[in-house]
Amino acid sequence: MTGERHMYKIHLGSGNILVSPNDQYLCIVPKANPAAQQTGCLPFEGDRMLAVVLSQAMLPADDTKITDPTILSQL
Repeated sequence: MTGERHMYKIHLGSGNILVSPNDQYLCIVPKANPAAQQTGCLPFEGDRMLAVVLSQAMLPADDTKITDPTILSQL
């Protein structure tokens, strides 16, 4: 997938994001909020890896809106 800053690859087996051209690993740690209200059932509920891959794809797809300094320092 191509963002404004870089091109990204997501490994479907691990859910890892690689930043092209050097295939540098992009470390993104999701925030867990157990108090957050669940808003519904997704068709892939129960498939943890698919959920990881889809969530990992959302962030770099719109990479100009990333504000987290830890993630930006990796880009």
